[in-house]
Amino acid sequence: MKRLIFVLLFLLALALCFTACKKKPEPPLPESMYTTEPPLPESMYTITWKDGDAVIKTDSAVEGSVPAFAYTRPDTAEWDYTFHGWATSADGEPLATLPAAQADATYYAVVTVAKKQYTLTFESNGGSAVSSIVADYGTSIAEPTKPSKEGYHFVSWCTDASLTQGAAFPLTLTADLKLYASWNEVVDIKTYLATLTEGLNADPMGYIPESMRIGYAQNLVSGAVTDYTSAFVPVNSIVANGYGEQWHMILENLAQSENFFRVLLTVEDTITTTVVAFNNYFDANPSDTANYRTAVGNYNVTIHFDGTTIYYVLDFETHVPVIGDVQAQIAASMNVAETKKTVRIQLGDANARSYTADANSYTFAIKYLGVRRAYFSVERDASGNVVGQIQEYLTVSGIGIKSAADFYITDDYVSAVGNKADGIPLMDAYICELYQTSTGKLLGYEVRETKTVSLVGVTFNTLWFDLNRLSGISSIRYHEKDPDSSSDKDYFMVNGQSAEWKSKTVGGIGLKMASRRFDIEFRTQYFYKWNAATEQYEEIKAKVPMFFVQEENYGTLAQDVASVNAGVNLSVILPSTQLEKIKSEYATKVDVFIENKANMTEEEIVAYIGDPINFS
Repeated sequence: MKRLIFVLLFLLALALCFTACKKKPEPPLPESMYTTEPPLPESMYTITWKDGDAVIKTDSAVEGSVPAFAYTRPDTAEWDYTFHGWATSADGEPLATLPAAQADATYYAVVTVAKKQYTLTFESNGGSAVSSIVADYGTSIAEPTKPSKEGYHFVSWCTDASLTQGAAFPLTLTADLKLYASWNEVVDIKTYLATLTEGLNADPMGYIPESMRIGYAQNLVSGAVTDYTSAFVPVNSIVANGYGEQWHMILENLAQSENFFRVLLTVEDTITTTVVAFNNYFDANPSDTANYRTAVGNYNVTIHFDGTTIYYVLDFETHVPVIGDVQAQIAASMNVAETKKTVRIQLGDANARSYTADANSYTFAIKYLGVRRAYFSVERDASGNVVGQIQEYLTVSGIGIKSAADFYITDDYVSAVGNKADGIPLMDAYICELYQTSTGKLLGYEVRETKTVSLVGVTFNTLWFDLNRLSGISSIRYHEKDPDSSSDKDYFMVNGQSAEWKSKTVGGIGLKMASRRFDIEFRTQYFYKWNAATEQYEEIKAKVPMFFVQEENYGTLAQDVASVNAGVNLSVILPSTQLEKIKSEYATKVDVFIENKANMTEEEIVAYIGDPINFS
């Protein structure tokens, strides 16, 4: 126990001794007793970088640091630039290394320049090789020697592989460039031109039998009966069996096209002369055939060949009957692979005709005197039979009238189907005329008329004949209604009798019951005579009495006529083959015509005619 107390006292004494011996810290000295030196400032210098006289950039450099600037002068299409380093003067040598900055300094870029070179290469497209040309930018390159290719004529170099953009020489080289050769197959230009210009005066009238033309001698007349009211006119003295309205429309358009045909005839010698002149030129310049122009007297001629089509264009002034003095153009072209010609004739502003023709077909469109536009096509088959169509637009007093016709020609018959009918005042009427080819005489025709009866459309099929195609009527007279009489009326008388010629209605029950089975009416026919004074054929438009019968009542015709006209024993005296031909042509051709009549619009006709040709 004593020992424990002794230890505790010892430890206490030791702690007191430690506390007494611990030294207090000294207070800090005042700030004024410290001395601090400020840092020395670094030296900065201006470094200027130049390319020639132009300042590129300005930098600041610390003293002792090594300035640096990676510089590139951009290349251009014309020049290549190479940077070699920096010099201390504009014309100095490049320094291996730049010195440390000790002061402001200016350094100059050392750059060498070289003009760029480009390569012009040639793709001859199967022709002989043409060497490439390497030249400085901006070099003017002359056209190299033309390549050759067996069987072909070199046309030009083109800048595109599709050969649509021609290259013009001399050519200034500003980039790598590849040119492509354009070729035309070697052709006999002289032969093609001869083929084109021979037969330009081909006439569509050549498809028409002579007997069906305006000037057929056996059918010319001196006049026509115009007065049927003063006395009875013997049937055998009536000028009849003329051309009906369908065939007349066809002839009228062909006759107007003859004006253009005659103009062609007047320039035959000029065409021959200019072809000879071209052939002489071609012999001396066999490679220069793209465009040839010359003048022969009043005529300016262009002969143009584009590798596919050859053109012959003749511009001149001339006088044309009916039309007058005009500026004219005859432009003929031919695809050399097909040898099918297209000829366009312009006579003044209002008259033009374009046609294509080959050995067995002829197509033309015409505009005439500003009032008529028509389209005509005809084709001959291996047996010599001819099929044709015509579409006509006629403007009269500002009103447009459309007519159309189909025609068929064989050794025995000519049939014309159309819708031109001045004498049938109905909305829908189609006529099929039949002629004998050997005589050109009208045998008869059949008409399809549709009109509204009791709000229902009713179709009538009527056969029409000239009176000389009948037996039983020897003479005829016409009584005109007295305009001052309310009871008087128009009527025919026959065979010298004063009694009125009568018709007979269908009767029975039906929509046709009130219609006439048969009757006599005036119809328009066309004849021609020769005028020696004017040396031209003159047209005679005449009203001719014709007989009609509804086809469904034809079998009872004789009885029907006799039942209402005492003493008249009437019959049709056409041979049965001709009568059946009228019916069969009507039955098979009218519906075909109805489909065909809308084949060509007026706008399409105008487009077919086209515009005058001009090679700028």
